[in-house]
Amino acid sequence: MILFGHPTGNPNSHHAALAHYQRGELEAFCVPWFPSGLEMAALSLLPIRQEEVARLKRRRFAPLMDAPKVQGHFAEWRRMAVRAMGRGDQRLSYEANDWLMHTMTRRCRRRSVSAVHSFEDCSLWQFEEAKRRGKACIYDMPIGYFLWWQEKQEDLARKYAEWIPAGGIPSNRHVRPEQKVKEMELADLVLVACGFVEKTIREFLPAKTIAIAPYGVDAEFWSPGGEGKELKRRRDEETKGDKIRFIYAGQSSIRKGIPVLIEAWEKAQLRDAELLLVGSWLLAADRLKKLPSGVRFVGPVGPERLRELYRESDVFVFPSFFEGFGLVILEAMACGLPVIASDRSAGPDVLDDACGRVVTAGEVEPLTESLRWFAANRDLLPQMKKAARTKAESFTWKSYREAVSNAVVPFA
Repeated sequence: MILFGHPTGNPNSHHAALAHYQRGELEAFCVPWFPSGLEMAALSLLPIRQEEVARLKRRRFAPLMDAPKVQGHFAEWRRMAVRAMGRGDQRLSYEANDWLMHTMTRRCRRRSVSAVHSFEDCSLWQFEEAKRRGKACIYDMPIGYFLWWQEKQEDLARKYAEWIPAGGIPSNRHVRPEQKVKEMELADLVLVACGFVEKTIREFLPAKTIAIAPYGVDAEFWSPGGEGKELKRRRDEETKGDKIRFIYAGQSSIRKGIPVLIEAWEKAQLRDAELLLVGSWLLAADRLKKLPSGVRFVGPVGPERLRELYRESDVFVFPSFFEGFGLVILEAMACGLPVIASDRSAGPDVLDDACGRVVTAGEVEPLTESLRWFAANRDLLPQMKKAARTKAESFTWKSYREAVSNAVVPFA
């Protein structure tokens, strides 16, 4: 039996747990909070932003409602309250990680457990216990290997020093490099979602056992939608059909390549074009005030609003320096958007000329030329949108679950 855990519960973790559950191999799903229907109804009545309620709803996953679980409700509710008061930081995430490691360490001592499956930053203690008891360690890597990124991040911090917010890069304040290295060393199997992540591991551990399980997308929710066409029609009427809209979704940070995107946008000098930045701003505050013409910062939104913005847009841009997959790529494609993505994401695994472009991360000129190409070939957008949707439909969560199950069979 496989003991599985995740510190929040997100789409890929839900489907990984479901893969074990469907095979009858799930000992328990360890997660700080898996909301019930009654709890979600109560949350909707509280005086908190609906975007926050929508985000919390994503922790609920109907196919796992009856699966065995181990939860830590009260500590997680406290952390959510702290975040709601605007006092949260990454320290709270590491608290959840520590709860998960402690919980899985105790639970993995059961004789019925043959393997533990958990994620980067929250696997060390249970992996050590599993090794002592001769049990397998399955390591899920949602992003590239930290050792590969560490040196490159330092170079980027120097290059884009004026973009760094006061207090430094937020993700660096609580990072635990030694833990990441030890977790990787203990892993019997590493699950990754794309070729880029595998490459970052192979540079340090060429003989490591690695399996690729590409993520899927909920193509029913993330879809072009009839209302999307109406929104697009209204926008075209307002702009006389001449304006092309590019959209980025995710944290606005150095790692995500936002400084490169802004520079490329300025160089492209596009007419009748706009760029939306959707997500949290994690860069210097003064840079937000100096965004170039045509760039609009939207901020964080819930899934429904993001889907609406995709449906109103023409091209998705994802210039990240360092990813694990970039699920937003598939979500945008499922909504009918061709994509410009960097080669340090799932871009090379997903895109072809029919539905997008892959550019070298950090290089301004290829990104500039890609922006210009789409602006100059607007007549090709309808067929590229159809091709993007078709390609996205081929990446299913069912296929992901099958890949996970096939990879872990020897360890279950």
